[in-house]
Amino acid sequence: LTPGETGIGKSALMSSLFNTNFEDSPSTHFLSSVRLRAQTCELQESNVLLKLTVVKTVGFGDQVNKTDTYQPIVDYIDAQFEAYLEEELKVIRSLFSYHDTRIHVCLYFISPTGRSLKTIDLLTMRSLDSK
Repeated sequence: LTPGETGIGKSALMSSLFNTNFEDSPSTHFLSSVRLRAQTCELQESNVLLKLTVVKTVGFGDQVNKTDTYQPIVDYIDAQFEAYLEEELKVIRSLFSYHDTRIHVCLYFISPTGRSLKTIDLLTMRSLDSK
């Protein structure tokens, strides 16, 4: 999960970190709400095959009213844990073939303003802390 403001370099870091090109259309600062975009790719290093899903927060921090900007992120994390729990509680489980979409890592991108953290950053990190 990579929350952060639009244009801060989330896609560039993910592409260079995993040496792959995530197909992504440029985002604008004029979105009315936060959208989460999940992209999955398969990486292979030596004999290890890894299925990586990067979830980007498109439009995060671009709204005029930023009171509940973090809520779609929290809802997405909760929904992924619920989906995994449902699969785990089935009588006949197929966890070996189940694609785990839970969030395991969150890289929070902070805008380099030179001042203190913004209120939206504090509220978002506080709400993600309990997940």
